[in-house]
Amino acid sequence: MNKEYVIHQEPIPYMLVKDYFSEDDMEQMLKELRFLTPKMEFHDGVNLDKGHKKNTQINLDKLYETRKTSNILNVMDKIYVDSELINNLKIASWFYEVWGYTNTDNTFVAYYEDSDYYKAHRDIAVISLMYWFWEEPKSFEGGNIHLTDYDIEIPLERNQLMIMPSSLNHAVDPIKMIHKVDKLSGMGRYCIVRFLKLK
Repeated sequence: MNKEYVIHQEPIPYMLVKDYFSEDDMEQMLKELRFLTPKMEFHDGVNLDKGHKKNTQINLDKLYETRKTSNILNVMDKIYVDSELINNLKIASWFYEVWGYTNTDNTFVAYYEDSDYYKAHRDIAVISLMYWFWEEPKSFEGGNIHLTDYDIEIPLERNQLMIMPSSLNHAVDPIKMIHKVDKLSGMGRYCIVRFLKLK
């Protein structure tokens, strides 16, 4: 599988990486999610009005005392030793020099099923990473990302990583399931989110 780096510099610097993880990495993460998804719960967004979002999630850093216990955290940690990824970020913008100064992170999984959405919001971090995938065959429609301050729509693709400044307003289109499924079926849209921060 060949990664494809798509760098956007204007009007704002963000980067997409298509086909980022291997099939084995994706299967390792899905194994964990098949166990975790039925245990996910709704959480209000920080400093957001009621009704601003509708989805479920689980915070992996709160769940695991030891990081190596989690397939998802281990796979996501590969970003830190990916020199090609980091070099492409530096090409995208001087802003991403801050990557090397971040010294803590937080990872959670957001899961979207029928009619779930997330209105425009900013993340409380320095750099935000979002990684999208789902069980095949795809069982839903919608779920695109919008960078709302710039009227930019980012079509949803499986195994795609997005990296952007956390201060960018972004929203998630509502999901529509193609077939009726039980709640927390695991057939919806997964987004693994990692926030890079400064202590």
